[in-house]
Amino acid sequence: MGRRAIVLLVALILAGLAGWAVWNYMTTLEEDIKADLIVTPVFRAGQAIQEGADGSVLFSDFNSGGPLVVESEDQVGDVPADAIGTVEQLNQVLTGKVAAGPISANSILTTSQWVTLTVTDTPIRDEIPSGKQAMTISLDNVTGVNGFVEAGDHVNLIITLDLAFDLIPEEFEGPIIDPPDTGGEEGDGETETRVVTYTRFVMQDLPVIATGRDVRPDEEAPPTVDVEGPEVPAEGEDPAAAANATVFTVEVTPEQAERLAFAFGTGSIWMTLVPEDFVPVETQGVILDTLFGGDLVEDIFG
Repeated sequence: MGRRAIVLLVALILAGLAGWAVWNYMTTLEEDIKADLIVTPVFRAGQAIQEGADGSVLFSDFNSGGPLVVESEDQVGDVPADAIGTVEQLNQVLTGKVAAGPISANSILTTSQWVTLTVTDTPIRDEIPSGKQAMTISLDNVTGVNGFVEAGDHVNLIITLDLAFDLIPEEFEGPIIDPPDTGGEEGDGETETRVVTYTRFVMQDLPVIATGRDVRPDEEAPPTVDVEGPEVPAEGEDPAAAANATVFTVEVTPEQAERLAFAFGTGSIWMTLVPEDFVPVETQGVILDTLFGGDLVEDIFG
């Protein structure tokens, strides 16, 4: 076979391969276009669905012709692989489940958007160790660490109160605060009471059993999906306050419970959140004279 014949043969083979490649590409492109033109039934969110929304309620609303879930169609190429395509599947996916996250209006509903909500019915008394008690306290957003305390954390409590003069040792040399002027009237021969304002840690490293209604998790329990819906503030309640839980149930001994009740009834309380490796520290407390770390009267008057 001559050289020209070989070159011609190779050219014919290459032309055939190129033609086959073009044909294969066009065939695949045609199939993709046809697939895009094929529509399939889907279900969409008729309006925005909030995290934690009850799927059973949504399916019931759909059955009654409500607006929460609507039946629709979309091109096959634009539909997620786990899209819900039949009423039977919609019932199976939504019933007994909740939305794992927010779903925007008009979004196609899929199976991955819904999870089973595990509810723990363990009484809080079972979370209290032997010899301890549960006691609930309430603070505001500022004194209560702005709602960042969670069940299972540990906290410290600081008290500020006025100590009556008769509770102060005679050798005490710090500043005292005179009571308001009574106009020179003397009360039944009693001496005027003087007080000193004092701030100190009253209790440290208290375990938090629960915040609001959220109980600390059982370390031996299997992991579960925790889905919470948005909190709805009560009528007349500040929405910001509702968002930050500042009602705490702490674990205390009987003696600590007495001190805690007295502290809340006597002075003002601040809470601090401590790390896992916190070790209680002995402090001396603060009065006006030691607020700046020295002898305030000496610093001012020399």
